[in-house]
Amino acid sequence: GFFSSAFQARLVGNSLHNCAMPQYIAYGSVVTLKNHRIGGGLLHSHSHLYPEDFAPMQQQITAYTHKDENNHWVVTKTTDTGDSASGSVQYVNDGDQIILKHLLTGRNLHSHQYAAPLSRRHYQVSGYGEVSFISVIPYHHDEKTEKSSQLQKN
Repeated sequence: GFFSSAFQARLVGNSLHNCAMPQYIAYGSVVTLKNHRIGGGLLHSHSHLYPEDFAPMQQQITAYTHKDENNHWVVTKTTDTGDSASGSVQYVNDGDQIILKHLLTGRNLHSHQYAAPLSRRHYQVSGYGEVSFISVIPYHHDEKTEKSSQLQKN
């Protein structure tokens, strides 16, 4: 769980061995996000709410160091333009604003100015289900990182 997917894909016997890794993210993709610090956790959620002591009692979103289905997020558009009905793949472009929806609960990743339960100097991150109140995440494609990861694959 602590090694990158690209590294794990090279290990014989691993479930990711010889797995094709997509170069671009498409709307509707199911993704996992990992903190790059040593021992970094995966963005994780489940149907539990924050306790009453931590307003506004929304769905808990944390970092978790083990792989499971609660780490899966769907990349969605901020507005439904009806384009997805055509069946063509639509890629996330540099500068697009996206919504990360938790696959199992359907709640959107959300941050607001309430203190986080464990690290009070940071903001709380939660899952919220009202479509009218969404935290939008700007997507940035980093070519420097992409080139670096391509060099590591060779």
